Order: sequence, then structure tokens, then C-alpha cells
Amino acid sequence: MRTLLALLFATGCAVDAPALDAQHPANPAAQNGRLAGAPATLRPGVVDYKDVPALRTGDPPVHHHHGS
Repeated sequence: MRTLLALLFATGCAVDAPALDAQHPANPAAQNGRLAGAPATLRPGVVDYKDVPALRTGDPPVHHHHGS
């Protein structure tokens, strides 16, 4: 019973959330297209990263298990 009273008291003291500015993605009045996808630098084929190892396209190397 004390827990319920404490919960009711705490919710009675809660404050409203601050208003979102017009550019915030969660604001329903924000500009359309704001969630249109990843930025250009994260889209495949837009940027070429030379320092990242290339993916292997051929067959994997043969692995032999040796007895002890």
C-alpha cells in the first residue's frame, strides 16, 4: 500500500516534457524527409574507404587439422 501511495505522489509531482524545436526529428511539425535514410557518406557506393580490407570473393583457403 505504501508503494502505491508513493507512486501516486511521484506521478502527481511529474512535470511536462519540454517542447521540441521545429527541427527536432520527433516533432510532427518538422520538415518532411527528415528521416529519409542514412547520410550520403554512409550510403553504399558514395564513399570509397581505401584503408578497409577488401572482402574475399573466392573460395576460402583450405584448412587442415593436424593430429597431435
